[in-house]
Amino acid sequence: MASSITHREDPWSSSDDDDDDDFEEEGDDDDCFTFYSICSYSHGHPSSSPKFDTLASALQYDASTYGFDFLSHLVSSKDEDHFFEGTIKLVNKCRQFVKDNEKEESTDDSIQLGKELNEFLMNRTASAEDDMKYYKPVLEDDAILMSIDEMQELKSEGEKETRDCSASPEKAEGPNATNTDSSGTINSLQSQISLLEEKLSRAKACISSLTKDDKFISFGSKTLNKQKSPDNDTYYFSSYSNTSIHETMLRDTVRTAAYEDAILSNADSLFRGKTVLDIGCGTGVLSLFCAKAGAKKVIAVDNSDILNQAKEIVSLNGWDHIVTCVRGKIETLIKENGLPLSDGETVDIIVSEWMGYALFFETMLPSVMAARDAIMTPVTGTMFPNTSKIFIEGGNDKGRLDYWDNVHSLDMSPMKKRMVNELTQDAWVEVVDDKDIVTNRAMVIEHDLNKCKDAELDFEAPFELRLRDEKPSDDVVEVHQLVVSFDIDFSVPNTNMVSFSTGCHSTPTHWKQTVLWFDPMHNCPLLRNNGEVMKGIFRMKRNSENHRAIDIAVIWETGRSGEDGCWVRSMDGVLRRSLAA
Repeated sequence: MASSITHREDPWSSSDDDDDDDFEEEGDDDDCFTFYSICSYSHGHPSSSPKFDTLASALQYDASTYGFDFLSHLVSSKDEDHFFEGTIKLVNKCRQFVKDNEKEESTDDSIQLGKELNEFLMNRTASAEDDMKYYKPVLEDDAILMSIDEMQELKSEGEKETRDCSASPEKAEGPNATNTDSSGTINSLQSQISLLEEKLSRAKACISSLTKDDKFISFGSKTLNKQKSPDNDTYYFSSYSNTSIHETMLRDTVRTAAYEDAILSNADSLFRGKTVLDIGCGTGVLSLFCAKAGAKKVIAVDNSDILNQAKEIVSLNGWDHIVTCVRGKIETLIKENGLPLSDGETVDIIVSEWMGYALFFETMLPSVMAARDAIMTPVTGTMFPNTSKIFIEGGNDKGRLDYWDNVHSLDMSPMKKRMVNELTQDAWVEVVDDKDIVTNRAMVIEHDLNKCKDAELDFEAPFELRLRDEKPSDDVVEVHQLVVSFDIDFSVPNTNMVSFSTGCHSTPTHWKQTVLWFDPMHNCPLLRNNGEVMKGIFRMKRNSENHRAIDIAVIWETGRSGEDGCWVRSMDGVLRRSLAA
């Protein structure tokens, strides 16, 4: 789930319900942001930089004052594959250029700066390595980077106007325009179109060079190059602006129904009359469940522009007197008093759907824990859910390997090696059929979310797996993969307990399972049902360069206890895999 970013300038002075009315009267959703234009922002003296209420006004200021039309440098709005990432890089590339060329003394050379920036973008070609650095924001909490969907709409509108002008030049120039003027307009527009097409071709070639022969990982509806994704909170929050991600989560009935049941079935025992904080609220569905359960106040926080729709959804369903939507990064909102809480006021319950692949991918939990430690009511307050558990189990996917032996009566076995090379590069996220599981499901760690510390999210723990079929046998079973899943418990004392599981034995969820492949052609664990087990140490930690990615290492060995009780080892090895966006 998403967390939150830039905040309003303390729009709530008290916790009274009247504040919600004041907020609605302010009206414009764009007030949630302060926009800084590309060219006019002073990196040396930020406070002196002009501020804008909307993205459009910031872009228009650059165009009229500096002669710099940012939209003209973007790829087509229809180029879904490249628009999102291309816009992030272009914004940061422009901001870095302005920062590098900022004069110490203020001079009236705005047109010159716009001209130089245009030439820089037109003439510059970048290597893949050089381009990677522009995924990191130059300007912290850059509102432009938070509004890429709106940027795409503005680009689309501009393209439509260009097409309309091309089709009806007389209309664009006015009824009194001469034939010469119309002809000149057509030639001018054609030149602009040619220029844009050249830019688009250059951008596509650059992006193609970045993605050629690389590995990809699916993240919602977007496919991103995992090797060029930096530690980028901006990218993380912006990705939750995409509708398909929220649709996927809402359609996950295991997830959504569990939260609904846990909240509504505990209306009287937990929620009625309480103040609730929903972190990463998305469309606001959990906040609405809490309101229906009788909460007196619900604060719905998110850092992406999906919050605009959440506000509408809350109002449409008649809960805007209970639910207040706040846009911002939760740590920043707490630090700068950006939440609708009076001095000393705390929240009774923190509701959040913070889980990622293998539980800790994207690592949103630290933000939720920061809110827990700062503003949750001591002793009686609770996280909801309040317990998480990580499990592993062994799988055998013989069918995937054997498939290549006979493909429409053709022997394609050379493909096995290629496939195995791919499977053993990194962790994979996919649904594993329970019939392919050959061992027990062993819990490696449990977290009490009301007490655990940030350091405990990086952990190592022992495990032991044995064949699931308990019939004694000397038949050898290959363990091709370790399958990682998690369970979530809503188990606050004196309440109705609700749980859900992402294990292979359960109905598949949008989290699927995380799969760590051994090399089945060279060194995968072998087990017999004669007392042999696979045991070892399972380690999971956040990546040192990108804290939203996770690194997993498994030190394993197989064997059994001998007649004298001593351990007799059969095989051993180390498995290292990463899960990154």
